Amino acid sequence: MRCLLPLLALVSAFAADAPAPLRVFIRCGPKTHGPGDHDHPAFARDWQPLLTAARMTVSVGDADAKGVQTFPSDEQLAQTDVLIIHRQGGGDFKPDEQARVAKFAARGGSFVVIHAGSVAGNDASANFYKDLIGGSWRQKVTKWREGPMELNITDKTHAISTGIADFAMKDEIYYDMDMRPDVHALASAVTPKKGDKPDIQTQLWTYEKSGAQRAFVFIPGHTYLNFSRTDVKLLLLRGIAWAGRRANVSEYDVWSRVSLSPSFPSDSQPKK
Repeated sequence: MRCLLPLLALVSAFAADAPAPLRVFIRCGPKTHGPGDHDHPAFARDWQPLLTAARMTVSVGDADAKGVQTFPSDEQLAQTDVLIIHRQGGGDFKPDEQARVAKFAARGGSFVVIHAGSVAGNDASANFYKDLIGGSWRQKVTKWREGPMELNITDKTHAISTGIADFAMKDEIYYDMDMRPDVHALASAVTPKKGDKPDIQTQLWTYEKSGAQRAFVFIPGHTYLNFSRTDVKLLLLRGIAWAGRRANVSEYDVWSRVSLSPSFPSDSQPKK
């Protein structure tokens, strides 16, 4: 017993010095597409326990029978460091929601935005969202292509993307988005636009407003099973850590190798 006391004291000292858990709120919504696609409920189901296991404090808003999620309250946002937005029309806020999220951003609350979470439904929403996360879908301008794509890492030195090789998968890209000039591009993909040279546009980026919010935007995420990829999980985990201003952006890397359980979309459960 005497031999254990110094060890217990050492463990207690390390626990006392450990940073407070990152506080995350997952804002999802109903499933909006066919089998295996835009499965926002499955993301909340699988990623809440994954992030919890990584020692984050994770909340998910209450949802009604149709899967429509309650927008986080001022009190909930006050206890959130990173708001993950993975839902259809993530940039569409009601006036009171917009005021709430602007307050959250102004005090340094940050964002991780996935796929259709970057979509805004009208120009006023797109203008607000562009300033909030660095870029937005613009109706009648932005286009999409679903199918085979290759994600090319353009900044191999950034803490989020370092050590990750280019990779291909079946998913969806967005192009001709309305982007701020001060976003920091991390990865790109070739678009279907014709020209003398291939048209290449940003698919992953970071954005930071001095004294206020950070944002990490990940445009793929259409096909749910891609969230089981180690490289995709690694980018998202690091993006969450970077947005949350963790001193070590790679502190959650080990969790990228943990299988999601169950790692199936909600409309394609394995038979028992």
